[in-house]
Amino acid sequence: MLANHIYLFYVNKGVNKSIIQYKMNSGKNILAPFAAVVALSLLLLIGPTSMSMNAFAQGNSANQGIGQSQSSTQLGVCVSGTGTLISCNNLNSQNQANSGNNALAQQGGGGKGGNSANQGIGQSQSSNQNALCVSGTGTFVSCNNLNAQNQQNSGNNALAQQGGNGKGGNSANQAIGQAQSSNQNSGVVSGGNTAGSGNNVNDQNQKNTGNNAAAQSGGSGSGSGSGKGKGGGGNSANQGIGQSQSSNQNSQCVSGGNTANSCNNVNTQNQANSGNNAAAQQGGSGKGGNSANQGIGQSQSSNQNAQCVGGGNVADSCNNTSTQNQANSGSNAVGQQGGSGSGGNSANQGIGQSQSSNQNAQCVSGKDAIVSCDNENFQNQVNSGNNALGQQ
Repeated sequence: MLANHIYLFYVNKGVNKSIIQYKMNSGKNILAPFAAVVALSLLLLIGPTSMSMNAFAQGNSANQGIGQSQSSTQLGVCVSGTGTLISCNNLNSQNQANSGNNALAQQGGGGKGGNSANQGIGQSQSSNQNALCVSGTGTFVSCNNLNAQNQQNSGNNALAQQGGNGKGGNSANQAIGQAQSSNQNSGVVSGGNTAGSGNNVNDQNQKNTGNNAAAQSGGSGSGSGSGKGKGGGGNSANQGIGQSQSSNQNSQCVSGGNTANSCNNVNTQNQANSGNNAAAQQGGSGKGGNSANQGIGQSQSSNQNAQCVGGGNVADSCNNTSTQNQANSGSNAVGQQGGSGSGGNSANQGIGQSQSSNQNAQCVSGKDAIVSCDNENFQNQVNSGNNALGQQ
């Protein structure tokens, strides 16, 4: 059952078998946030890792996982009859770095059982920040939320499988996933002026250089199954690399006097992947063929809402700024060589990048609104990765 959860992608047979689409929980065929990758990796880490070997019955089965998880919840509430100064600010900093590897070699025996392996590396970070300030007079440098999240992975999943002369084939599932989420809410109500307060700042960075590598050699078993690449004596490989970032920011300032440098939302998201999916499959003499699915995906989302109401001036406030960058140089590469059996070769490869930004700003001032309620969004995507396939 565990192997079923590692799939990051599925084949849209009704459109094009060479295109991989990602499936979100909502059922829409768009780029997924790859949370399933992280969940799998953590399950592998927390749950018991098992390996059994029986050359005449069950075959070889292995589950390997490396997982890192961080979660933070912060709440600040300030109520003052006079002024609020440098209070109720939330600061969160999260860092994760992994250089560990999953490595496995399996050799099949002469029984019915084949080789099965699941390998996962996952990093997850979440932050929830809420700040509320109510002041009888002024609010200064208070109720600000600052979040910084960093993830780096250089760990690899490496696997070698050699089938025996039994009915069982080779099955491999490999995944590397990074996920970051941030939710920030700030509210400021001042009888007088509001300055330097109610701002939300989010900075998220992800970098992956880890690879998925699998080598599979089919045995002489006949296997039983329906469809190409699904016979018991064949090779099956699923490989995925995913990066996901989400940010939600809400700010509201109500001032009896002036509002300055307050209730601004700033979001910066960066993703860089140079990891590759590589698979080599050699068919045996049985009925089973070769099947490979490979996917690399990057996803970023940002939602920003700002509202300012001031009895006096509103200056440098309620601005939304979002910057999103994605760079991928990772490739999908697979080589398939059919054996002497009836099974054929099947391969699906995909690389996807997705960015979304929603911004809303509203300003109501008794006097002037100066450099306020501006929405700025910058999105950049660069891909130099390739899909490479050789079939014989």
